[in-house]
Amino acid sequence: MATNYEGVVAAIDDVVEGPIPPRVDESFGPGMMHIEIQAVVNRMGSPPWSTMLIEDERNRGTLIASAPGQGNHAHWHSNFDEWWFVMAGKLRWELTGGKIIHAVKGDIVWIPRGTVHHIVTEGDEMSLRFAVAMPPAVHVWQEECENCDVTWKPIPASD
Repeated sequence: MATNYEGVVAAIDDVVEGPIPPRVDESFGPGMMHIEIQAVVNRMGSPPWSTMLIEDERNRGTLIASAPGQGNHAHWHSNFDEWWFVMAGKLRWELTGGKIIHAVKGDIVWIPRGTVHHIVTEGDEMSLRFAVAMPPAVHVWQEECENCDVTWKPIPASD
């Protein structure tokens, strides 16, 4: 698969001409330069929850916690690929076309745009994953998933 960065680079208005000191270093939320994951987990409490940790014109990073057996709503993305770093627990990605991916702490999972994916926590412990997407990260929610074990109520697309 060939990569063309020209369109991505052209879409970025904020380009620096040389090395500069950090312009953003928030004490909380997107814009923090150092994020202590355990502190976020402690603050958020019991799953399920998600919180955005990183956001700029090219990146959106969200920390997601799920309890055993919990899953998200099946969805897909039209204009970006999505990937996750599994930080705790075991997860199962159920994809259209019948593919199943089982991932554990330390694994990275990448799903290309257009692929319906449904993620479920397996085992008996909480899962924690860091999801990386391209803003605005529009989700196209599915009412049906040919390969998903968990059912859900249809929900509208989000921006």
